[in-house]
Order: sequence, then structure tokens, then C-alpha cells
Amino acid sequence: MEKQTLRITLILILLTGASCNSDENSRVADLATQQLERQADQNRRMSELQQEVASGSRELVEADAKARQEMTALQREIQAGQNDIGFQRDQLEAERREIADSRNRDPIIAAAITRVAFVVVSLLPLLICWLLLQQKVEPTDKNEITELLLDDLVSTEPRLVPPAKSKPDKRRLTDLPKSLENPSTEKEN
Repeated sequence: MEKQTLRITLILILLTGASCNSDENSRVADLATQQLERQADQNRRMSELQQEVASGSRELVEADAKARQEMTALQREIQAGQNDIGFQRDQLEAERREIADSRNRDPIIAAAITRVAFVVVSLLPLLICWLLLQQKVEPTDKNEITELLLDDLVSTEPRLVPPAKSKPDKRRLTDLPKSLENPSTEKEN
């Protein structure tokens, strides 16, 4: 725009110099002066406008910098939140795996305990038999066995040979009347 103003000024000066009439010269000079004043006014306005644009640009740059700082702070907060969520997700996944392992392991342990218990229970009779077989049993006299059988036959509540209930007319030795003299004692004497 300055080049255009310079050209117009030069043209006006040339026109004033080329014209013969001084009236016209003065009029051209006045026009040139007015044009120069207008150009100076436009330059001043342009300068003010450029200053306003510059201050607006500065404010825009400052606002942009502030917005970037705020965005950076928000991004840091979001990243911290995502890290926290990721940590919690990892903990939750570890707990889920632990529960899944427990669910898989517990039935196996229960089955093993049950099998061991069955083996122990099935071996107990064998152990008892083995212990009974390991005991030393001394042979008894025939007299002891005979006395034991006779005592059982004579007793009111036999333990070895139960009383026969099918024939109530048969009498046991205990049902016989007792005499004053005991026949078993007579035999022993």
C-alpha cells in the first residue's frame, strides 16, 4: 500500500510541475497535501489496527498456552486415573485367577481326602485282624474248656450257648430242682 501512495504522490507532483497554471498548481498542491494527510491518517489507523492485531495475537497466544497447560494437566490426571484403573484391573484379575485355582484345587483335595479315608477305613479291619493274629494265645487245658461249658450250661444267663426256645418242654440244668447236695461237687471229690 505504501508503494501505491508513493506513486500517487509522484504523479501529483509531476502533474503540478507540468501544468502551466499556478492556480491549478496550487489546487494540485492542495490535493496532494490533502492526499498526503489522508495517507498519513490511513497509515496511523493501519498502525493502530496492527497494534490491536498484535495485542489480540499476544492474548490469543497466552490463552492458547494456558489452554495447553490445562490440557496437559488434564491429560496427566487422566493418565493417573488410567494407571489406577489398570492397577485395580490387575488386582481383580489376580483375585479371579486365585479363585479359579481354588475352585479347581478344592475338589481334587476333597477327592484325595475321601480316597485316603476309604483306604484307611478298609485297612482297619485288616489291621485289627493282624493285631489279633499277632497276639500269643496259650493253649488251654481240656479241663478249662469243659468247666467253661459246664458253667455256661448251669448259669441262668448263658453266654456261649443260648437256651433253645423252640422246645419249651426241654429243661435246662438250671431249671432242675436243686438238691441239698450238689452232684458236681461230689464228682470232684
